[in-house]
Amino acid sequence: MPAGAVHRFEPLDAEGWGFTSQFVMPGVAQRSAASAAVDDSGLMTRIKALLAQRHSLRTDIAQIADACTMSKGYLSRRFRREAGTSLHDFHVLIAVQQAKGALKQGLSIVEAALDTGFYDQAHLTREFVRTYGFTPGAFRTAWLTAPPLDQVARH
Repeated sequence: MPAGAVHRFEPLDAEGWGFTSQFVMPGVAQRSAASAAVDDSGLMTRIKALLAQRHSLRTDIAQIADACTMSKGYLSRRFRREAGTSLHDFHVLIAVQQAKGALKQGLSIVEAALDTGFYDQAHLTREFVRTYGFTPGAFRTAWLTAPPLDQVARH
């Protein structure tokens, strides 16, 4: 999530750790599901796949533009218009989500950071807090100590 974007978290369970997110970009009108589906086809799918395959957070716009057979400038403008954020910020968001998945699997914060392309644990922590509003350590502890969902549902 880019800096300055307004976000809201709504708890899904009594513990407050399951939530849905609604990301609202300043100055960007809400798009219909049909328009979002059109924007997410073809080029956007290819770009997302290329970003997800990168093993570092160095977003090489020239390489991605070459793979999509377009100029760097056009790619950057089109991606920002369709996604509402820059290529690099979107790339960081993908890596934060991958790190969150690694933390759910029990990896240490350092391992999750290095495995998902962050420079170090501090870099992951900054981006995690910027995206979710809490540290990866708090998330990992809560995830690993939370009761299974089937037990929560019985209460």
